[in-house]
Amino acid sequence: MLKFQVYVQMLLRRKHRLYSIPVIEIRGEGQPMTAAQIRQLEEMANGGPLDIKVEKTWRPVNCPRAAKRKDFITFHYKAFTEANKKCDQSYGHEPIRIQLGVGMIIPGLDKGMRGMCDTELRKIHVPYRLSRKKKSKVWKNIPNDEHWLIFNIEMLTVEPWSLDLQFNFLDINNDTVLTENELVKFQENLKKNFGKTWRNENIDYVNAARYYIRYFDVDRNGRIDSMEFRQVMERDMAVMAAVASDKKLEGRKRDPSIAWILDFNNDGIVSVSEIDRADEILQGEPAVLPIFAKDEL
Repeated sequence: MLKFQVYVQMLLRRKHRLYSIPVIEIRGEGQPMTAAQIRQLEEMANGGPLDIKVEKTWRPVNCPRAAKRKDFITFHYKAFTEANKKCDQSYGHEPIRIQLGVGMIIPGLDKGMRGMCDTELRKIHVPYRLSRKKKSKVWKNIPNDEHWLIFNIEMLTVEPWSLDLQFNFLDINNDTVLTENELVKFQENLKKNFGKTWRNENIDYVNAARYYIRYFDVDRNGRIDSMEFRQVMERDMAVMAAVASDKKLEGRKRDPSIAWILDFNNDGIVSVSEIDRADEILQGEPAVLPIFAKDEL
């Protein structure tokens, strides 16, 4: 009997120890965190806004020309979500040809592909704030709500910027002259294919095309040939170079394409004020007309 009582007491003590173990219950309170809150925590942990991350997968030994702003580049890509799910690719279609630094691609890729060489391979991680782009034909499958997007880039060719290349880029029907209708179509194509629009949404495409013609049309025949384009561009670039050292950067660098005309004071920088007034100014005559002395023609 005594042995049985001792055994029972041992069981009770063991049971007491078992139930005396503290149990911690973890319970979530409130609504789940939003994507914006998660991004805010990531940036707080980073000590500031997240930037792109570039992995140079493969780079050729010889690189005669590294891509920089205004250059024309042709490339293939594969795009993945942060969960490594492929969401888009150019393989199986035509490669993408864009001009760097003029808003034809998401900001993170525009930044991440600078310095690339012909045939180079890169993996570019793009955070949310640098991955947003208006939907367009080329970028329609790129999601706008991912924390990170990963792009595998295969650079095919880098074409150094030149006046001839720029003129050919505007000359969409390849007839060696630029007309009002062609320049309207050029603007429409940029928006449709790449989501590139005027930063002043009140700018009318027809007004912009007419102003552009008047700005470059030296012989006043209603169209622009390559020689007229070169004359006016070289005139403007000479003025810009003369004032560059004295000018503090307060705005964006001048766009070499149709938005060239937004730099109304010809200093190389398009200010916020110039953008805000552009829709009204483009309805009138250019302040600087394409007039040259006979020895300049």
